[in-house]
Amino acid sequence: MLVHSAGALLERCGLAYGPQTAVVYGDRRITYTEQIARIRQTGRALLTLGLEKGDRVAVLMADRPELLDVYYGALWAGLAIVPLNAKASASDHAYIIGDCGARVVVHDGSKADRVDGARGETDIEHVFSVDEEAVLGGGGYLPHLVAKQSDGPGRPEVTPDDRYGIFYTGGTTGRPKGVEHNHRAFVAAIMSEMLELGLGERDRFAHVAPLTHAGGLFVLPVWLRGGTNVILGGFNPDQFKATVAAEKITSSMMVPTMLYVLMDSLKNGSEGLESLSTVIYGASPIGKERLLQAIDTFGPIFSQLYGQTEAPNQLTVLRKSDHAMAIESGDLTPLSSCGRPVGIADVRLVDDDLKDVADGDPGEIVAQGPHIMRGYWNRPEETAAALRDGWLCTGDVAKADERGFLYIVDRKKDMIISGGFNVYPKEVEATLFGHPAVKDVCVIGVPDDKWGESVKAVVVLDPDVSVEAGELIAYVRERKGPVLTPKTVDFVDAIPLTAVGKHDKPALRSAHWGGRDRGVN
Repeated sequence: MLVHSAGALLERCGLAYGPQTAVVYGDRRITYTEQIARIRQTGRALLTLGLEKGDRVAVLMADRPELLDVYYGALWAGLAIVPLNAKASASDHAYIIGDCGARVVVHDGSKADRVDGARGETDIEHVFSVDEEAVLGGGGYLPHLVAKQSDGPGRPEVTPDDRYGIFYTGGTTGRPKGVEHNHRAFVAAIMSEMLELGLGERDRFAHVAPLTHAGGLFVLPVWLRGGTNVILGGFNPDQFKATVAAEKITSSMMVPTMLYVLMDSLKNGSEGLESLSTVIYGASPIGKERLLQAIDTFGPIFSQLYGQTEAPNQLTVLRKSDHAMAIESGDLTPLSSCGRPVGIADVRLVDDDLKDVADGDPGEIVAQGPHIMRGYWNRPEETAAALRDGWLCTGDVAKADERGFLYIVDRKKDMIISGGFNVYPKEVEATLFGHPAVKDVCVIGVPDDKWGESVKAVVVLDPDVSVEAGELIAYVRERKGPVLTPKTVDFVDAIPLTAVGKHDKPALRSAHWGGRDRGVN
């Protein structure tokens, strides 16, 4: 029988690599035997609450071993995981918890205030902390419950079609929407990562991207090859360099902004970082000049992935060999691409009627594959719009060359990708419209050397109300968190409109993207 669930894969890892080190976190070393025991106990603890297969477990924690225990413990038990973005607001957390119907929320001390705030806006059946000093009133201390459980084998039955999780991404209507996946999809995605991205046996993978975001999708692929997941708890260039040197790190995944900061911090090239053999970058495209700088510094150790929450991590990949060949041949054009389709995905470029465009013409990227989402949670109309005739419509527009490399040139959706995080303009606009000085507002993404794109608000003020740009920026930050906060605000007398009376975003964006070969970054 095929291995068809995360729990089955985890059991195989524990059996194959028992005494070897599975996780490093500061001075802590956790073996595979210890890790699978922690996962089993956590899964059983959650089941004692009366949860049933497919029930949702929301987690809001900083990157640490306990996050892995809860995340994989839930999956091992046949429950569905709902990771909460630590950078989102308490209001968004409350909305997501209510929208997905999470029966349990697990948090740590650093996020206790967020969970407490969310409790005031929605009903939560069970709230647990992994830190005893941060137990909220009416909540529980999860390690006490975990310690009572058996750590032996005997996992619950989980099928490929059972719910794996609901992963929330920004909503075009101003609220996050949940992307539902089953175990089949994530097992396919995990196997594809092991095939496509250059990971090897006994890799030592440094996690600097959030484990609740794309970075967490590399935990199980590393374990399946007997490697070690080294958790840094975030990205700091000095900490990263010290950890690479001390732990002989071989691989990592970064958003381009992190790579820029790392390179800017280097004083002696790659000295001390020679163990690095694979750096995966994604979530937003990288500037070609900075990529060339990185290759010159580290060598062709880079792999780029392009995907969506709806198709975990990968629709296309620009492999290490593609980077190396571009340098060796002197033809650097592919370095501006997002690569070629991964083996598990059928990818096409189409027009609005889902017909293939002519060679060289731009078309929307659509895809099929075993890792494509079930749909958007409780949103049948949006699901129908995104999944048309069995094809996932990505909203990204690309051209293909004769070698099959895809070059993203624009985005049909209004989404902005800033520092690897998705920002939907309507969510920011809805917030700004709540300020009494804002008469009209349009939010766009503009090029940013550090973040790829940054959020800009174009605002028409009420003539009777005075406000400074900094006040509007602070207004959004307080309500929506740093990711959705505009970095700049332009005040205008009127926002240009299209022929049908809508904000003319292409006209606004063209002033900032003129002279570039694509309209997104």
